[in-house]
Amino acid sequence: MVIASLGEVVAVYRSRAALDPSHVAERAGISIDQYLALEQGTAWPGTEAVKAVIDVLQLPDSHRARLAAADAPVDKYLQRMLHGYDIPVLIVDSAWRNVEANRFARALLPDSVLPGWNLMRWVLFDGEARRRLANWDDVARVFAGVLRDAVTASPRNAELLAIREEAAQLGLSVASSPRACPDGPVFVWRTDSGAYPISACLLSTPSGRPDLRQVMFVPRSTQPVPVLMADQSSPAPWYGPLLTDLLSCGLCGLLLTSAHLPATYSCATGCLPELPADDLELRIAKKALTRAFPAQACRELGIAQEILTADGIEMKLNVPVSPQHALDQWRRSMTNTQRRGILTTTLRSATVYPAPGRNGSPGVDLAYNWRELT
Repeated sequence: MVIASLGEVVAVYRSRAALDPSHVAERAGISIDQYLALEQGTAWPGTEAVKAVIDVLQLPDSHRARLAAADAPVDKYLQRMLHGYDIPVLIVDSAWRNVEANRFARALLPDSVLPGWNLMRWVLFDGEARRRLANWDDVARVFAGVLRDAVTASPRNAELLAIREEAAQLGLSVASSPRACPDGPVFVWRTDSGAYPISACLLSTPSGRPDLRQVMFVPRSTQPVPVLMADQSSPAPWYGPLLTDLLSCGLCGLLLTSAHLPATYSCATGCLPELPADDLELRIAKKALTRAFPAQACRELGIAQEILTADGIEMKLNVPVSPQHALDQWRRSMTNTQRRGILTTTLRSATVYPAPGRNGSPGVDLAYNWRELT
């Protein structure tokens, strides 16, 4: 038997010891939810919890050396990847302290070179963060939710508990983070002149280091693309792949690239199988159209179209009467410019994870980070 994950290792040793999950959790001094998250691989329950489970199940040293990786230095392979990026990337520990940052991250966040610098603390408490982030309220709200989840995963982590206490004293609401937004918020950086640059904060777990998080600040285009446009004000045509700059790999954090003939999306490091573009775009479109055109929105768009038509303004595309109608238009009559507009106005990003496909073939799961529609 080839054991591919920590959860599978733990499950095997628990079965050999003839213990129920609740018994292991009780002996390890953790909650049953933490233990099940570890064994089922649904979440990282915290380094302390993993160490306690490993001790309870008496895993041999050969497994401990590979699995109990907390506080180990970043290996050379991970360093090469980190410093090979041409965008700001840093690696943080379970308490969000900086472990290592590339030169672009150090330029973006100069204080990150200081010993013990903490990204969570910087976002929530540092006056510089309030000054530089035009959308600080939104970013702080999301990070407060991330803090809550981190404390749940590591309830005895002194650094996280201190941050939570300080957040409470300042009146910051430590609410749960949205499960549909694993990549965190968009950062809008203030500048002294010109347009504010925008970057998406993408999170991933480095291979072999479940105790760490890789944080990438991926530039995002600031050019608005309307969904349905009248002839008088059409946007520039979109000729590229529809999901450009919207897809990231859930294993290494890289943006997926596209190739033509046949059209596919793939990860540069080979984490994922090549994904047929048509299938993936339609799969994401079904989700995006459901969000973009709920019943109430369709009714309001219909009224708006009647008003525009009465004023002599013709729409390139009749507004849909339902999400299913919108999907039919997507397939039959929408241009790529209109399709791209719908995607970019509803979706911030989608994270792609490997998963079993049909008949045992490789497949993927998707986690979505949606925009708030007004």
